[in-house]
Amino acid sequence: MNPMPGDTKPYRVGRSHTGLGLFATAPIRKHTLIVEYSGPRIPTPVAHARERAGRSKYMFEISARWTIDGAGRDNMGRYANHACRPNAESVLIRGKIFLKAIRRILPGEEITYDYGREYVALFFKSGCRCAACRDK
Repeated sequence: MNPMPGDTKPYRVGRSHTGLGLFATAPIRKHTLIVEYSGPRIPTPVAHARERAGRSKYMFEISARWTIDGAGRDNMGRYANHACRPNAESVLIRGKIFLKAIRRILPGEEITYDYGREYVALFFKSGCRCAACRDK
């Protein structure tokens, strides 16, 4: 699904304070679908086992039955980092996960969404390092 008119994607992968991140290359209007979080569907119990074992941190649960394994580098959605005060949110549309702007995002701004408390507790052993938490 192409979220913006034309073939140009409104984002790029670049250096972030936590590694790699997804950054806007053009203004993104509020409510715009930015990128799909893609990958193969695997059973949710299998995804939970992999997460507990620390083998994958790119799982995105879409239901009690199915989870998207977004570990593939062709999944551009995996580069959107966590933020406690994000500018995007995840939405489920016909069984697919998309990141959608919850406010206007300016060129150069990092695209972020809230991963949720469970994820932060499981994978952020030293605590959240998002901009809001770093500035406290």
